[in-house]
Amino acid sequence: MKQLFEATSYIHDVGFVHRNIKPENILISLGEDKCIKEIKITNFVNAKLNFGDDLLFETCGTPNFIAPEVLKGAGYSHKIDEWGLGVIMYFM
Repeated sequence: MKQLFEATSYIHDVGFVHRNIKPENILISLGEDKCIKEIKITNFVNAKLNFGDDLLFETCGTPNFIAPEVLKGAGYSHKIDEWGLGVIMYFM
């Protein structure tokens, strides 16, 4: 989870909101000792550039991982990616 939070933080620092964080969009590579070596976030089809405090309004993502503010349609920010990470952590 630490690597996922760090990767998501990096995405946000360069101005992107992924908008579809879910297990199917995470790649895990194993080392020779069969331990997790690296985690990568993939599938940036729904990603959007979002600088500053601008809100996004487009509804997108996978139903079980969509943050409540997306469904309300009142606008959302990069924090919806953190919601997706929380859902993944809950499932784990």
